[in-house]
Amino acid sequence: MIIFGLGNPGLKYRRTRHNAGYIFLENLARTSRKRFSNKRRYKIATLRIKNCRVLLIKPDCWMNQCGTVIRDILQDEKEDFLIVLDDINLPLGRMRLRSTGSDGGHLGLRSIINMLSTCNFPRLRLGVGQPPLSVDAEEYVLKSFKSDEIRIFNDVLRHGMKGIRMLVSDGFVKAQNYINSFKMPDIEQDSNRFD
Repeated sequence: MIIFGLGNPGLKYRRTRHNAGYIFLENLARTSRKRFSNKRRYKIATLRIKNCRVLLIKPDCWMNQCGTVIRDILQDEKEDFLIVLDDINLPLGRMRLRSTGSDGGHLGLRSIINMLSTCNFPRLRLGVGQPPLSVDAEEYVLKSFKSDEIRIFNDVLRHGMKGIRMLVSDGFVKAQNYINSFKMPDIEQDSNRFD
């Protein structure tokens, strides 16, 4: 299985809401004591979940160009895949696992749909909340999480990673039920924080 995390490369964007997909994969790799290595157009880490090889891939390009990289990788790797991305239409503290759907205005997802000529692929949307009325959506997603948001997002990461392990070991439906029923978390400290 391949899990693609979406984000923008560079330190400037490292902790931003738009990089939720990158952050998710970095934490999944860290909990398995794996590191990413650099390839020509992406970063990759390999881990095993229940004897299944799982490739974690972060396309090393701008979000709205990631479809080309993902298409090229999938031509070589004929495996099931999942896209992990941020979603301003979900409140912070919520996740949604879906087997198909539209791009919902997300330019990274739009790029993938255009390059693959289909919207029939699973995606895990991580809620980052809607911007205030006075803030443009593009500006909002390129800002870093606030300190109180980090604590909530860390709990989302922990539960989301459990859901991914469930997806690999127990199948899509069980993982979907677990992930989609997750609501505002209890705030607690986590040793695998991204901050």
